[in-house]
Amino acid sequence: MLNLPRWQVIAIVVVTALAGLFALPNALPGGLLDKLPGWYAQNRINLGLDLRGGAYFLLEADLRGVLNERLTNLSDSVRGELRKQQVGFKDVTMQSGASVTVVLREEAQRAKALEAIRTLDPSLAVSGQGDTIRLAFSDQDLTRKKKEVIEQSIEILRRRVDETGTIEPTIVRQGDDRIELQVPGIKDTTDLKRKINQTAKLTFHLVNEDVAQTGQNIPANLPPTTFLVPTREGMQALRASNPTAYEAIQSANPRLTPEQVCRRYQPQCLPVFKRIVVGGEDLDDAKSTFESQQGGRPIISFTFNSAGGRAFCNATRQNIGKRLAIQLDGEIISAPVVQSAICGGSGIITGQFTTQQTQEQALLLRSGALPATLTIIEERTVGADLGADAIRAGTVAALVGTVLVVILMLAVYGPLFGGFASIAMMVNMLLVFAGMSILGASLTLPGIAGLVLTVGMSVDSNVLIYERVREEKANGRSPFSALAEGYGRALTAVIDSNLTALIAGVVLFGFGSGPIRGFATTLTLGLLTHLFTATIFTRMLLAAWVRWRRPTELPI
Repeated sequence: MLNLPRWQVIAIVVVTALAGLFALPNALPGGLLDKLPGWYAQNRINLGLDLRGGAYFLLEADLRGVLNERLTNLSDSVRGELRKQQVGFKDVTMQSGASVTVVLREEAQRAKALEAIRTLDPSLAVSGQGDTIRLAFSDQDLTRKKKEVIEQSIEILRRRVDETGTIEPTIVRQGDDRIELQVPGIKDTTDLKRKINQTAKLTFHLVNEDVAQTGQNIPANLPPTTFLVPTREGMQALRASNPTAYEAIQSANPRLTPEQVCRRYQPQCLPVFKRIVVGGEDLDDAKSTFESQQGGRPIISFTFNSAGGRAFCNATRQNIGKRLAIQLDGEIISAPVVQSAICGGSGIITGQFTTQQTQEQALLLRSGALPATLTIIEERTVGADLGADAIRAGTVAALVGTVLVVILMLAVYGPLFGGFASIAMMVNMLLVFAGMSILGASLTLPGIAGLVLTVGMSVDSNVLIYERVREEKANGRSPFSALAEGYGRALTAVIDSNLTALIAGVVLFGFGSGPIRGFATTLTLGLLTHLFTATIFTRMLLAAWVRWRRPTELPI
């Protein structure tokens, strides 16, 4: 058990040296770090919001808007399916946030209409009598959809914040329709709020040329398949001529629909069909670039996936000579005339963009569109003063705990065995810091508590092993045999005790959030490294000592 092969000894020494190397940037001053290679200097432990300070946001998702959009899509689908099945109807109207009402021309066609509707979505709740049919989504379906919207919003927010270079943001769900966002280390929140407020919803619609040819910017009546969307140029002109109205649109809560903006403030608008030709969910990539012509102006180039490429190709082939409106976040940023079929699966978005705007829009498109509008209902900038106090208190607690543990081990097991256990404890902490640096993990206030707990737990396995060695020594075994048997017999108990704690740590990390995850990070890493230091590192030290001193009695 103590006869370690040379390659194992070399591996243990290399692992320990690498741990020291990767943990070192955390102790170096900023001036020295600037002179080191960037890939190495960046391997540092990030301080969480409670230690470093930063920005805190509480966001509310517009789930009612999502439901209205689903009901609008359902009414369009029902209208199209009834026409397809030759079912006559007087009207298909949407009751905001509630249901879709279908009024048939003949009550005798009710059964045929219900059969056609069930082919669209069998889970729809159907009510009404005679020639009236009311359609609504089931409670179970609504609950599932709300959960999906929040989870998707959290993931998209994480991608957006990560791409800006911010490390380890905390994004957790609060209640049914709220999201908590914590971004450590950020002071100016202007750019971050702009990225949060933009849904980055990109859709392609055909312009209703029949309505557009009337020459009216805001037609009094529109076909049910058409709606009004303001153009970006129109919104910019409104901002210049009527800043108060523009600010009212931006701050409206809940957000105004594009048609409400057109009707109320009358900027330049275009009538477009509600049917989406291609959606932003079919985008594979988007990036900021420059046009080879037109003076090298900034543009956004995009690439569709295979499904989006086919849909875009078919739409442009069938609508040559018509305008294809590109709608982004409730504004038409461009409406070019389709000159020919575009079947390469890629395209460009042009407009009056600056380079910074194209870079931000490309980032948002790559991250994906938020499924619901997020409104900031609470914002705080957290200072680092409390963090400095917490770091000092945590450092003092860790040092006091370490000193007390070292004194206890030296008193109980003597300078040799107690010293080896103390060295293993120091190496364990070194491995934890190195692991957190490599993973880019954040150290939070609960994480400091996990480190302090790791200090005490790091000698537990040594205690089990040493007590087993004492028993073997009392049974009359030689020093070498007592050590070998002690490690061999205690190994099972050591693995079992640490495995149960490790399972708890993994569960806390997987299902916890915020402070719980911060505690679980340091605890789990400490348990993993503890198994290495207690069962492998100290065994190497004791094996080297036995071969060097050839003792006849164990000083334990």
